[in-house]
Amino acid sequence: MLRATLGLLAVLASPLPAFAEQPRAVLELFTSQGCASCPAADALLGELAQRDGILAVTMPVKLWDFLGWADTLASDVLTKRQIAYSVARGDRDVYTPQMVVNGADDVLGSDMAAIRGTMDRVAAEPLPVPIDLAINGDVLTINVATPAEGTEVEKKATLWLMVVEEEVRVPVDAGENRGRRLTYHNVVRSMRPIGMWKGKPMTFDLPLADVEKMTAAGCAVIAQVDTFKGPGRIIGAASLDRLFPARTAEKR
Repeated sequence: MLRATLGLLAVLASPLPAFAEQPRAVLELFTSQGCASCPAADALLGELAQRDGILAVTMPVKLWDFLGWADTLASDVLTKRQIAYSVARGDRDVYTPQMVVNGADDVLGSDMAAIRGTMDRVAAEPLPVPIDLAINGDVLTINVATPAEGTEVEKKATLWLMVVEEEVRVPVDAGENRGRRLTYHNVVRSMRPIGMWKGKPMTFDLPLADVEKMTAAGCAVIAQVDTFKGPGRIIGAASLDRLFPARTAEKR
């Protein structure tokens, strides 16, 4: 159930505007500032984020906070999401750097060959549910369409809104990465459900003031199937580099 404080309006939209080309892969990298093996994966995610057809995001978690350095970007929401994935897969395998591809498969986040192989297997085609994002004044408009006729896909999914910061640099003063200055790409600073897609075209309007106040922030929206065990397959995604493009331009 949506909270009124979000100021969220949901209405059927017909016809929908033209949609941008949909990504074929959503890559979620679960990483920690307290993990000596993670910087290589963090750098690799930065490279993958530049490639067409890929939505790559960094999910900082608290997994290794007890080793002497509390991750300054991690949140309980993202830490619980990583654990929920492990329960949904049935392996309960939680580690860093761990990359989840399209909500379905996990792979070592620093292993490019394994990442490529997984994408070839589970992300050979664009995600089936078209999503489009646009800024209209002080409103973020989210359009969700129906899959192409004949496409077999679940007709119910949760829509998640992620506020994303393009690049964050963090000096680490303790733990396994002590003395290093780490760089993170497409860092998820907040993540929350905003509604349900039930197989029909929909439009959501969110006031930007309710989304984020950082002028440098971007956002991503994913449609993810829920299973009785936890989060399942991601069937749609879209992103915007900037929520406040006009304001950002004024500061240059």
